Amino acid sequence: MRDALAQLGSAVGKCQSTLVWTLSDDALVDCVNDYFRLCSQLDAVGLALVRELDGRAIAAGHGATSTKAWLSEAARIHPGTAQRLVRLAASVDAGLPQTAAALAAGSVNIEQAEVVARAVPDLPVEHRAEGERFLLEQAATFGPRQLDILGRRLFEVTAPDEAERREADRLARVERRAHEERDFRLSDMGGGRVRLSGWLDTLDAAVVRTALDALCTPCPDDARSPGQRRADALTDVCRMAMSRGDLPANGGEPAQIVLTMDIDVLRDGIGAATLDDGSPVSPTEARRMACDSGVVPVALGGAGQVLDVGRERRLFTGSVRRAVLVRDRGCAFPACDRPSSWSMVHHIRHWAQGGKTCLDNGVLLCGAHHRIIHRGEWRVRINPADGLPEFIPPSHMDPMARPRRNLYHRRA
Repeated sequence: MRDALAQLGSAVGKCQSTLVWTLSDDALVDCVNDYFRLCSQLDAVGLALVRELDGRAIAAGHGATSTKAWLSEAARIHPGTAQRLVRLAASVDAGLPQTAAALAAGSVNIEQAEVVARAVPDLPVEHRAEGERFLLEQAATFGPRQLDILGRRLFEVTAPDEAERREADRLARVERRAHEERDFRLSDMGGGRVRLSGWLDTLDAAVVRTALDALCTPCPDDARSPGQRRADALTDVCRMAMSRGDLPANGGEPAQIVLTMDIDVLRDGIGAATLDDGSPVSPTEARRMACDSGVVPVALGGAGQVLDVGRERRLFTGSVRRAVLVRDRGCAFPACDRPSSWSMVHHIRHWAQGGKTCLDNGVLLCGAHHRIIHRGEWRVRINPADGLPEFIPPSHMDPMARPRRNLYHRRA
């Protein structure tokens, strides 16, 4: 081989002495192609030499820690390049005869050979020869980057049915693990805040996301952030579930929230109320919650005695609720497009102040606008001329306090 390499060196010398500017365009292109083919053929020789060098443990005999280290020092190449040569030489020699032949013929280059050497061993043994042949065929068209993309899908090409079964098994394992690790927690952080955290599998998350997205569309003049809209949507979904009245019983009782307050808090809006878990609630929120069908208000006297427990008669149910829904058709707040299924009936004059549960004292509001009304900036009333609700905006929005109506649900 030394004589052959010497002859090759002489031929290289002749090439170097040639004035390339004298070549015609066609001859120049042919010479470039010949050069790269010879580079691949020489790389095949180099890999055979490196493999034999490594097999004989020559590096250890010269005091080097590895063939990679010896090559890096002897050839003055980067250690990473030396490692790639050692690894590729071993791969080609061990199980890639077609790649070795293609490299020796100059039909693939060393970068393409590296891609084949990475992809083929990942296949089952019975499919490796076919996979190697497929990649070498594609190497006539594609460079190493595109060939690498094909190599990642090689199993699907050589054994599509088996690849489909393997992928199905993998997905089943992933889904089973995700379902087993599902978790949801509510952690009281103090300061009136509760932190939500947890995990859902992909399918359950899609259900939750779909339900929340339907309630997350911004209303006109909606100042809430996307995160605030999602938080309100989660509450609205749960409120809608509670309003159906068919949730499983808890301790023999229907699903409900118990709100305990002094009767003066409910009537005058001064002081604080308490949930059944001991959490404090502001008077404004207490009055708003007392409108909800899933909340049972328990009014206490000055000595803490139970004066009254909210009953169904305080709530808009049956024919009275249906009448409000037919009249308002959806959230009655100006320009809101929330349908009636997402809304609740609000007492215009709170029942704690003597307000009746009747059509003329009720208005349909979505969760976001129900909260706005209870803040007191907007006012709502029933116009005696036509019996429809109208809203009075705060003075900073309209100093003339001209009443507004929701025309969206009446556009037909």
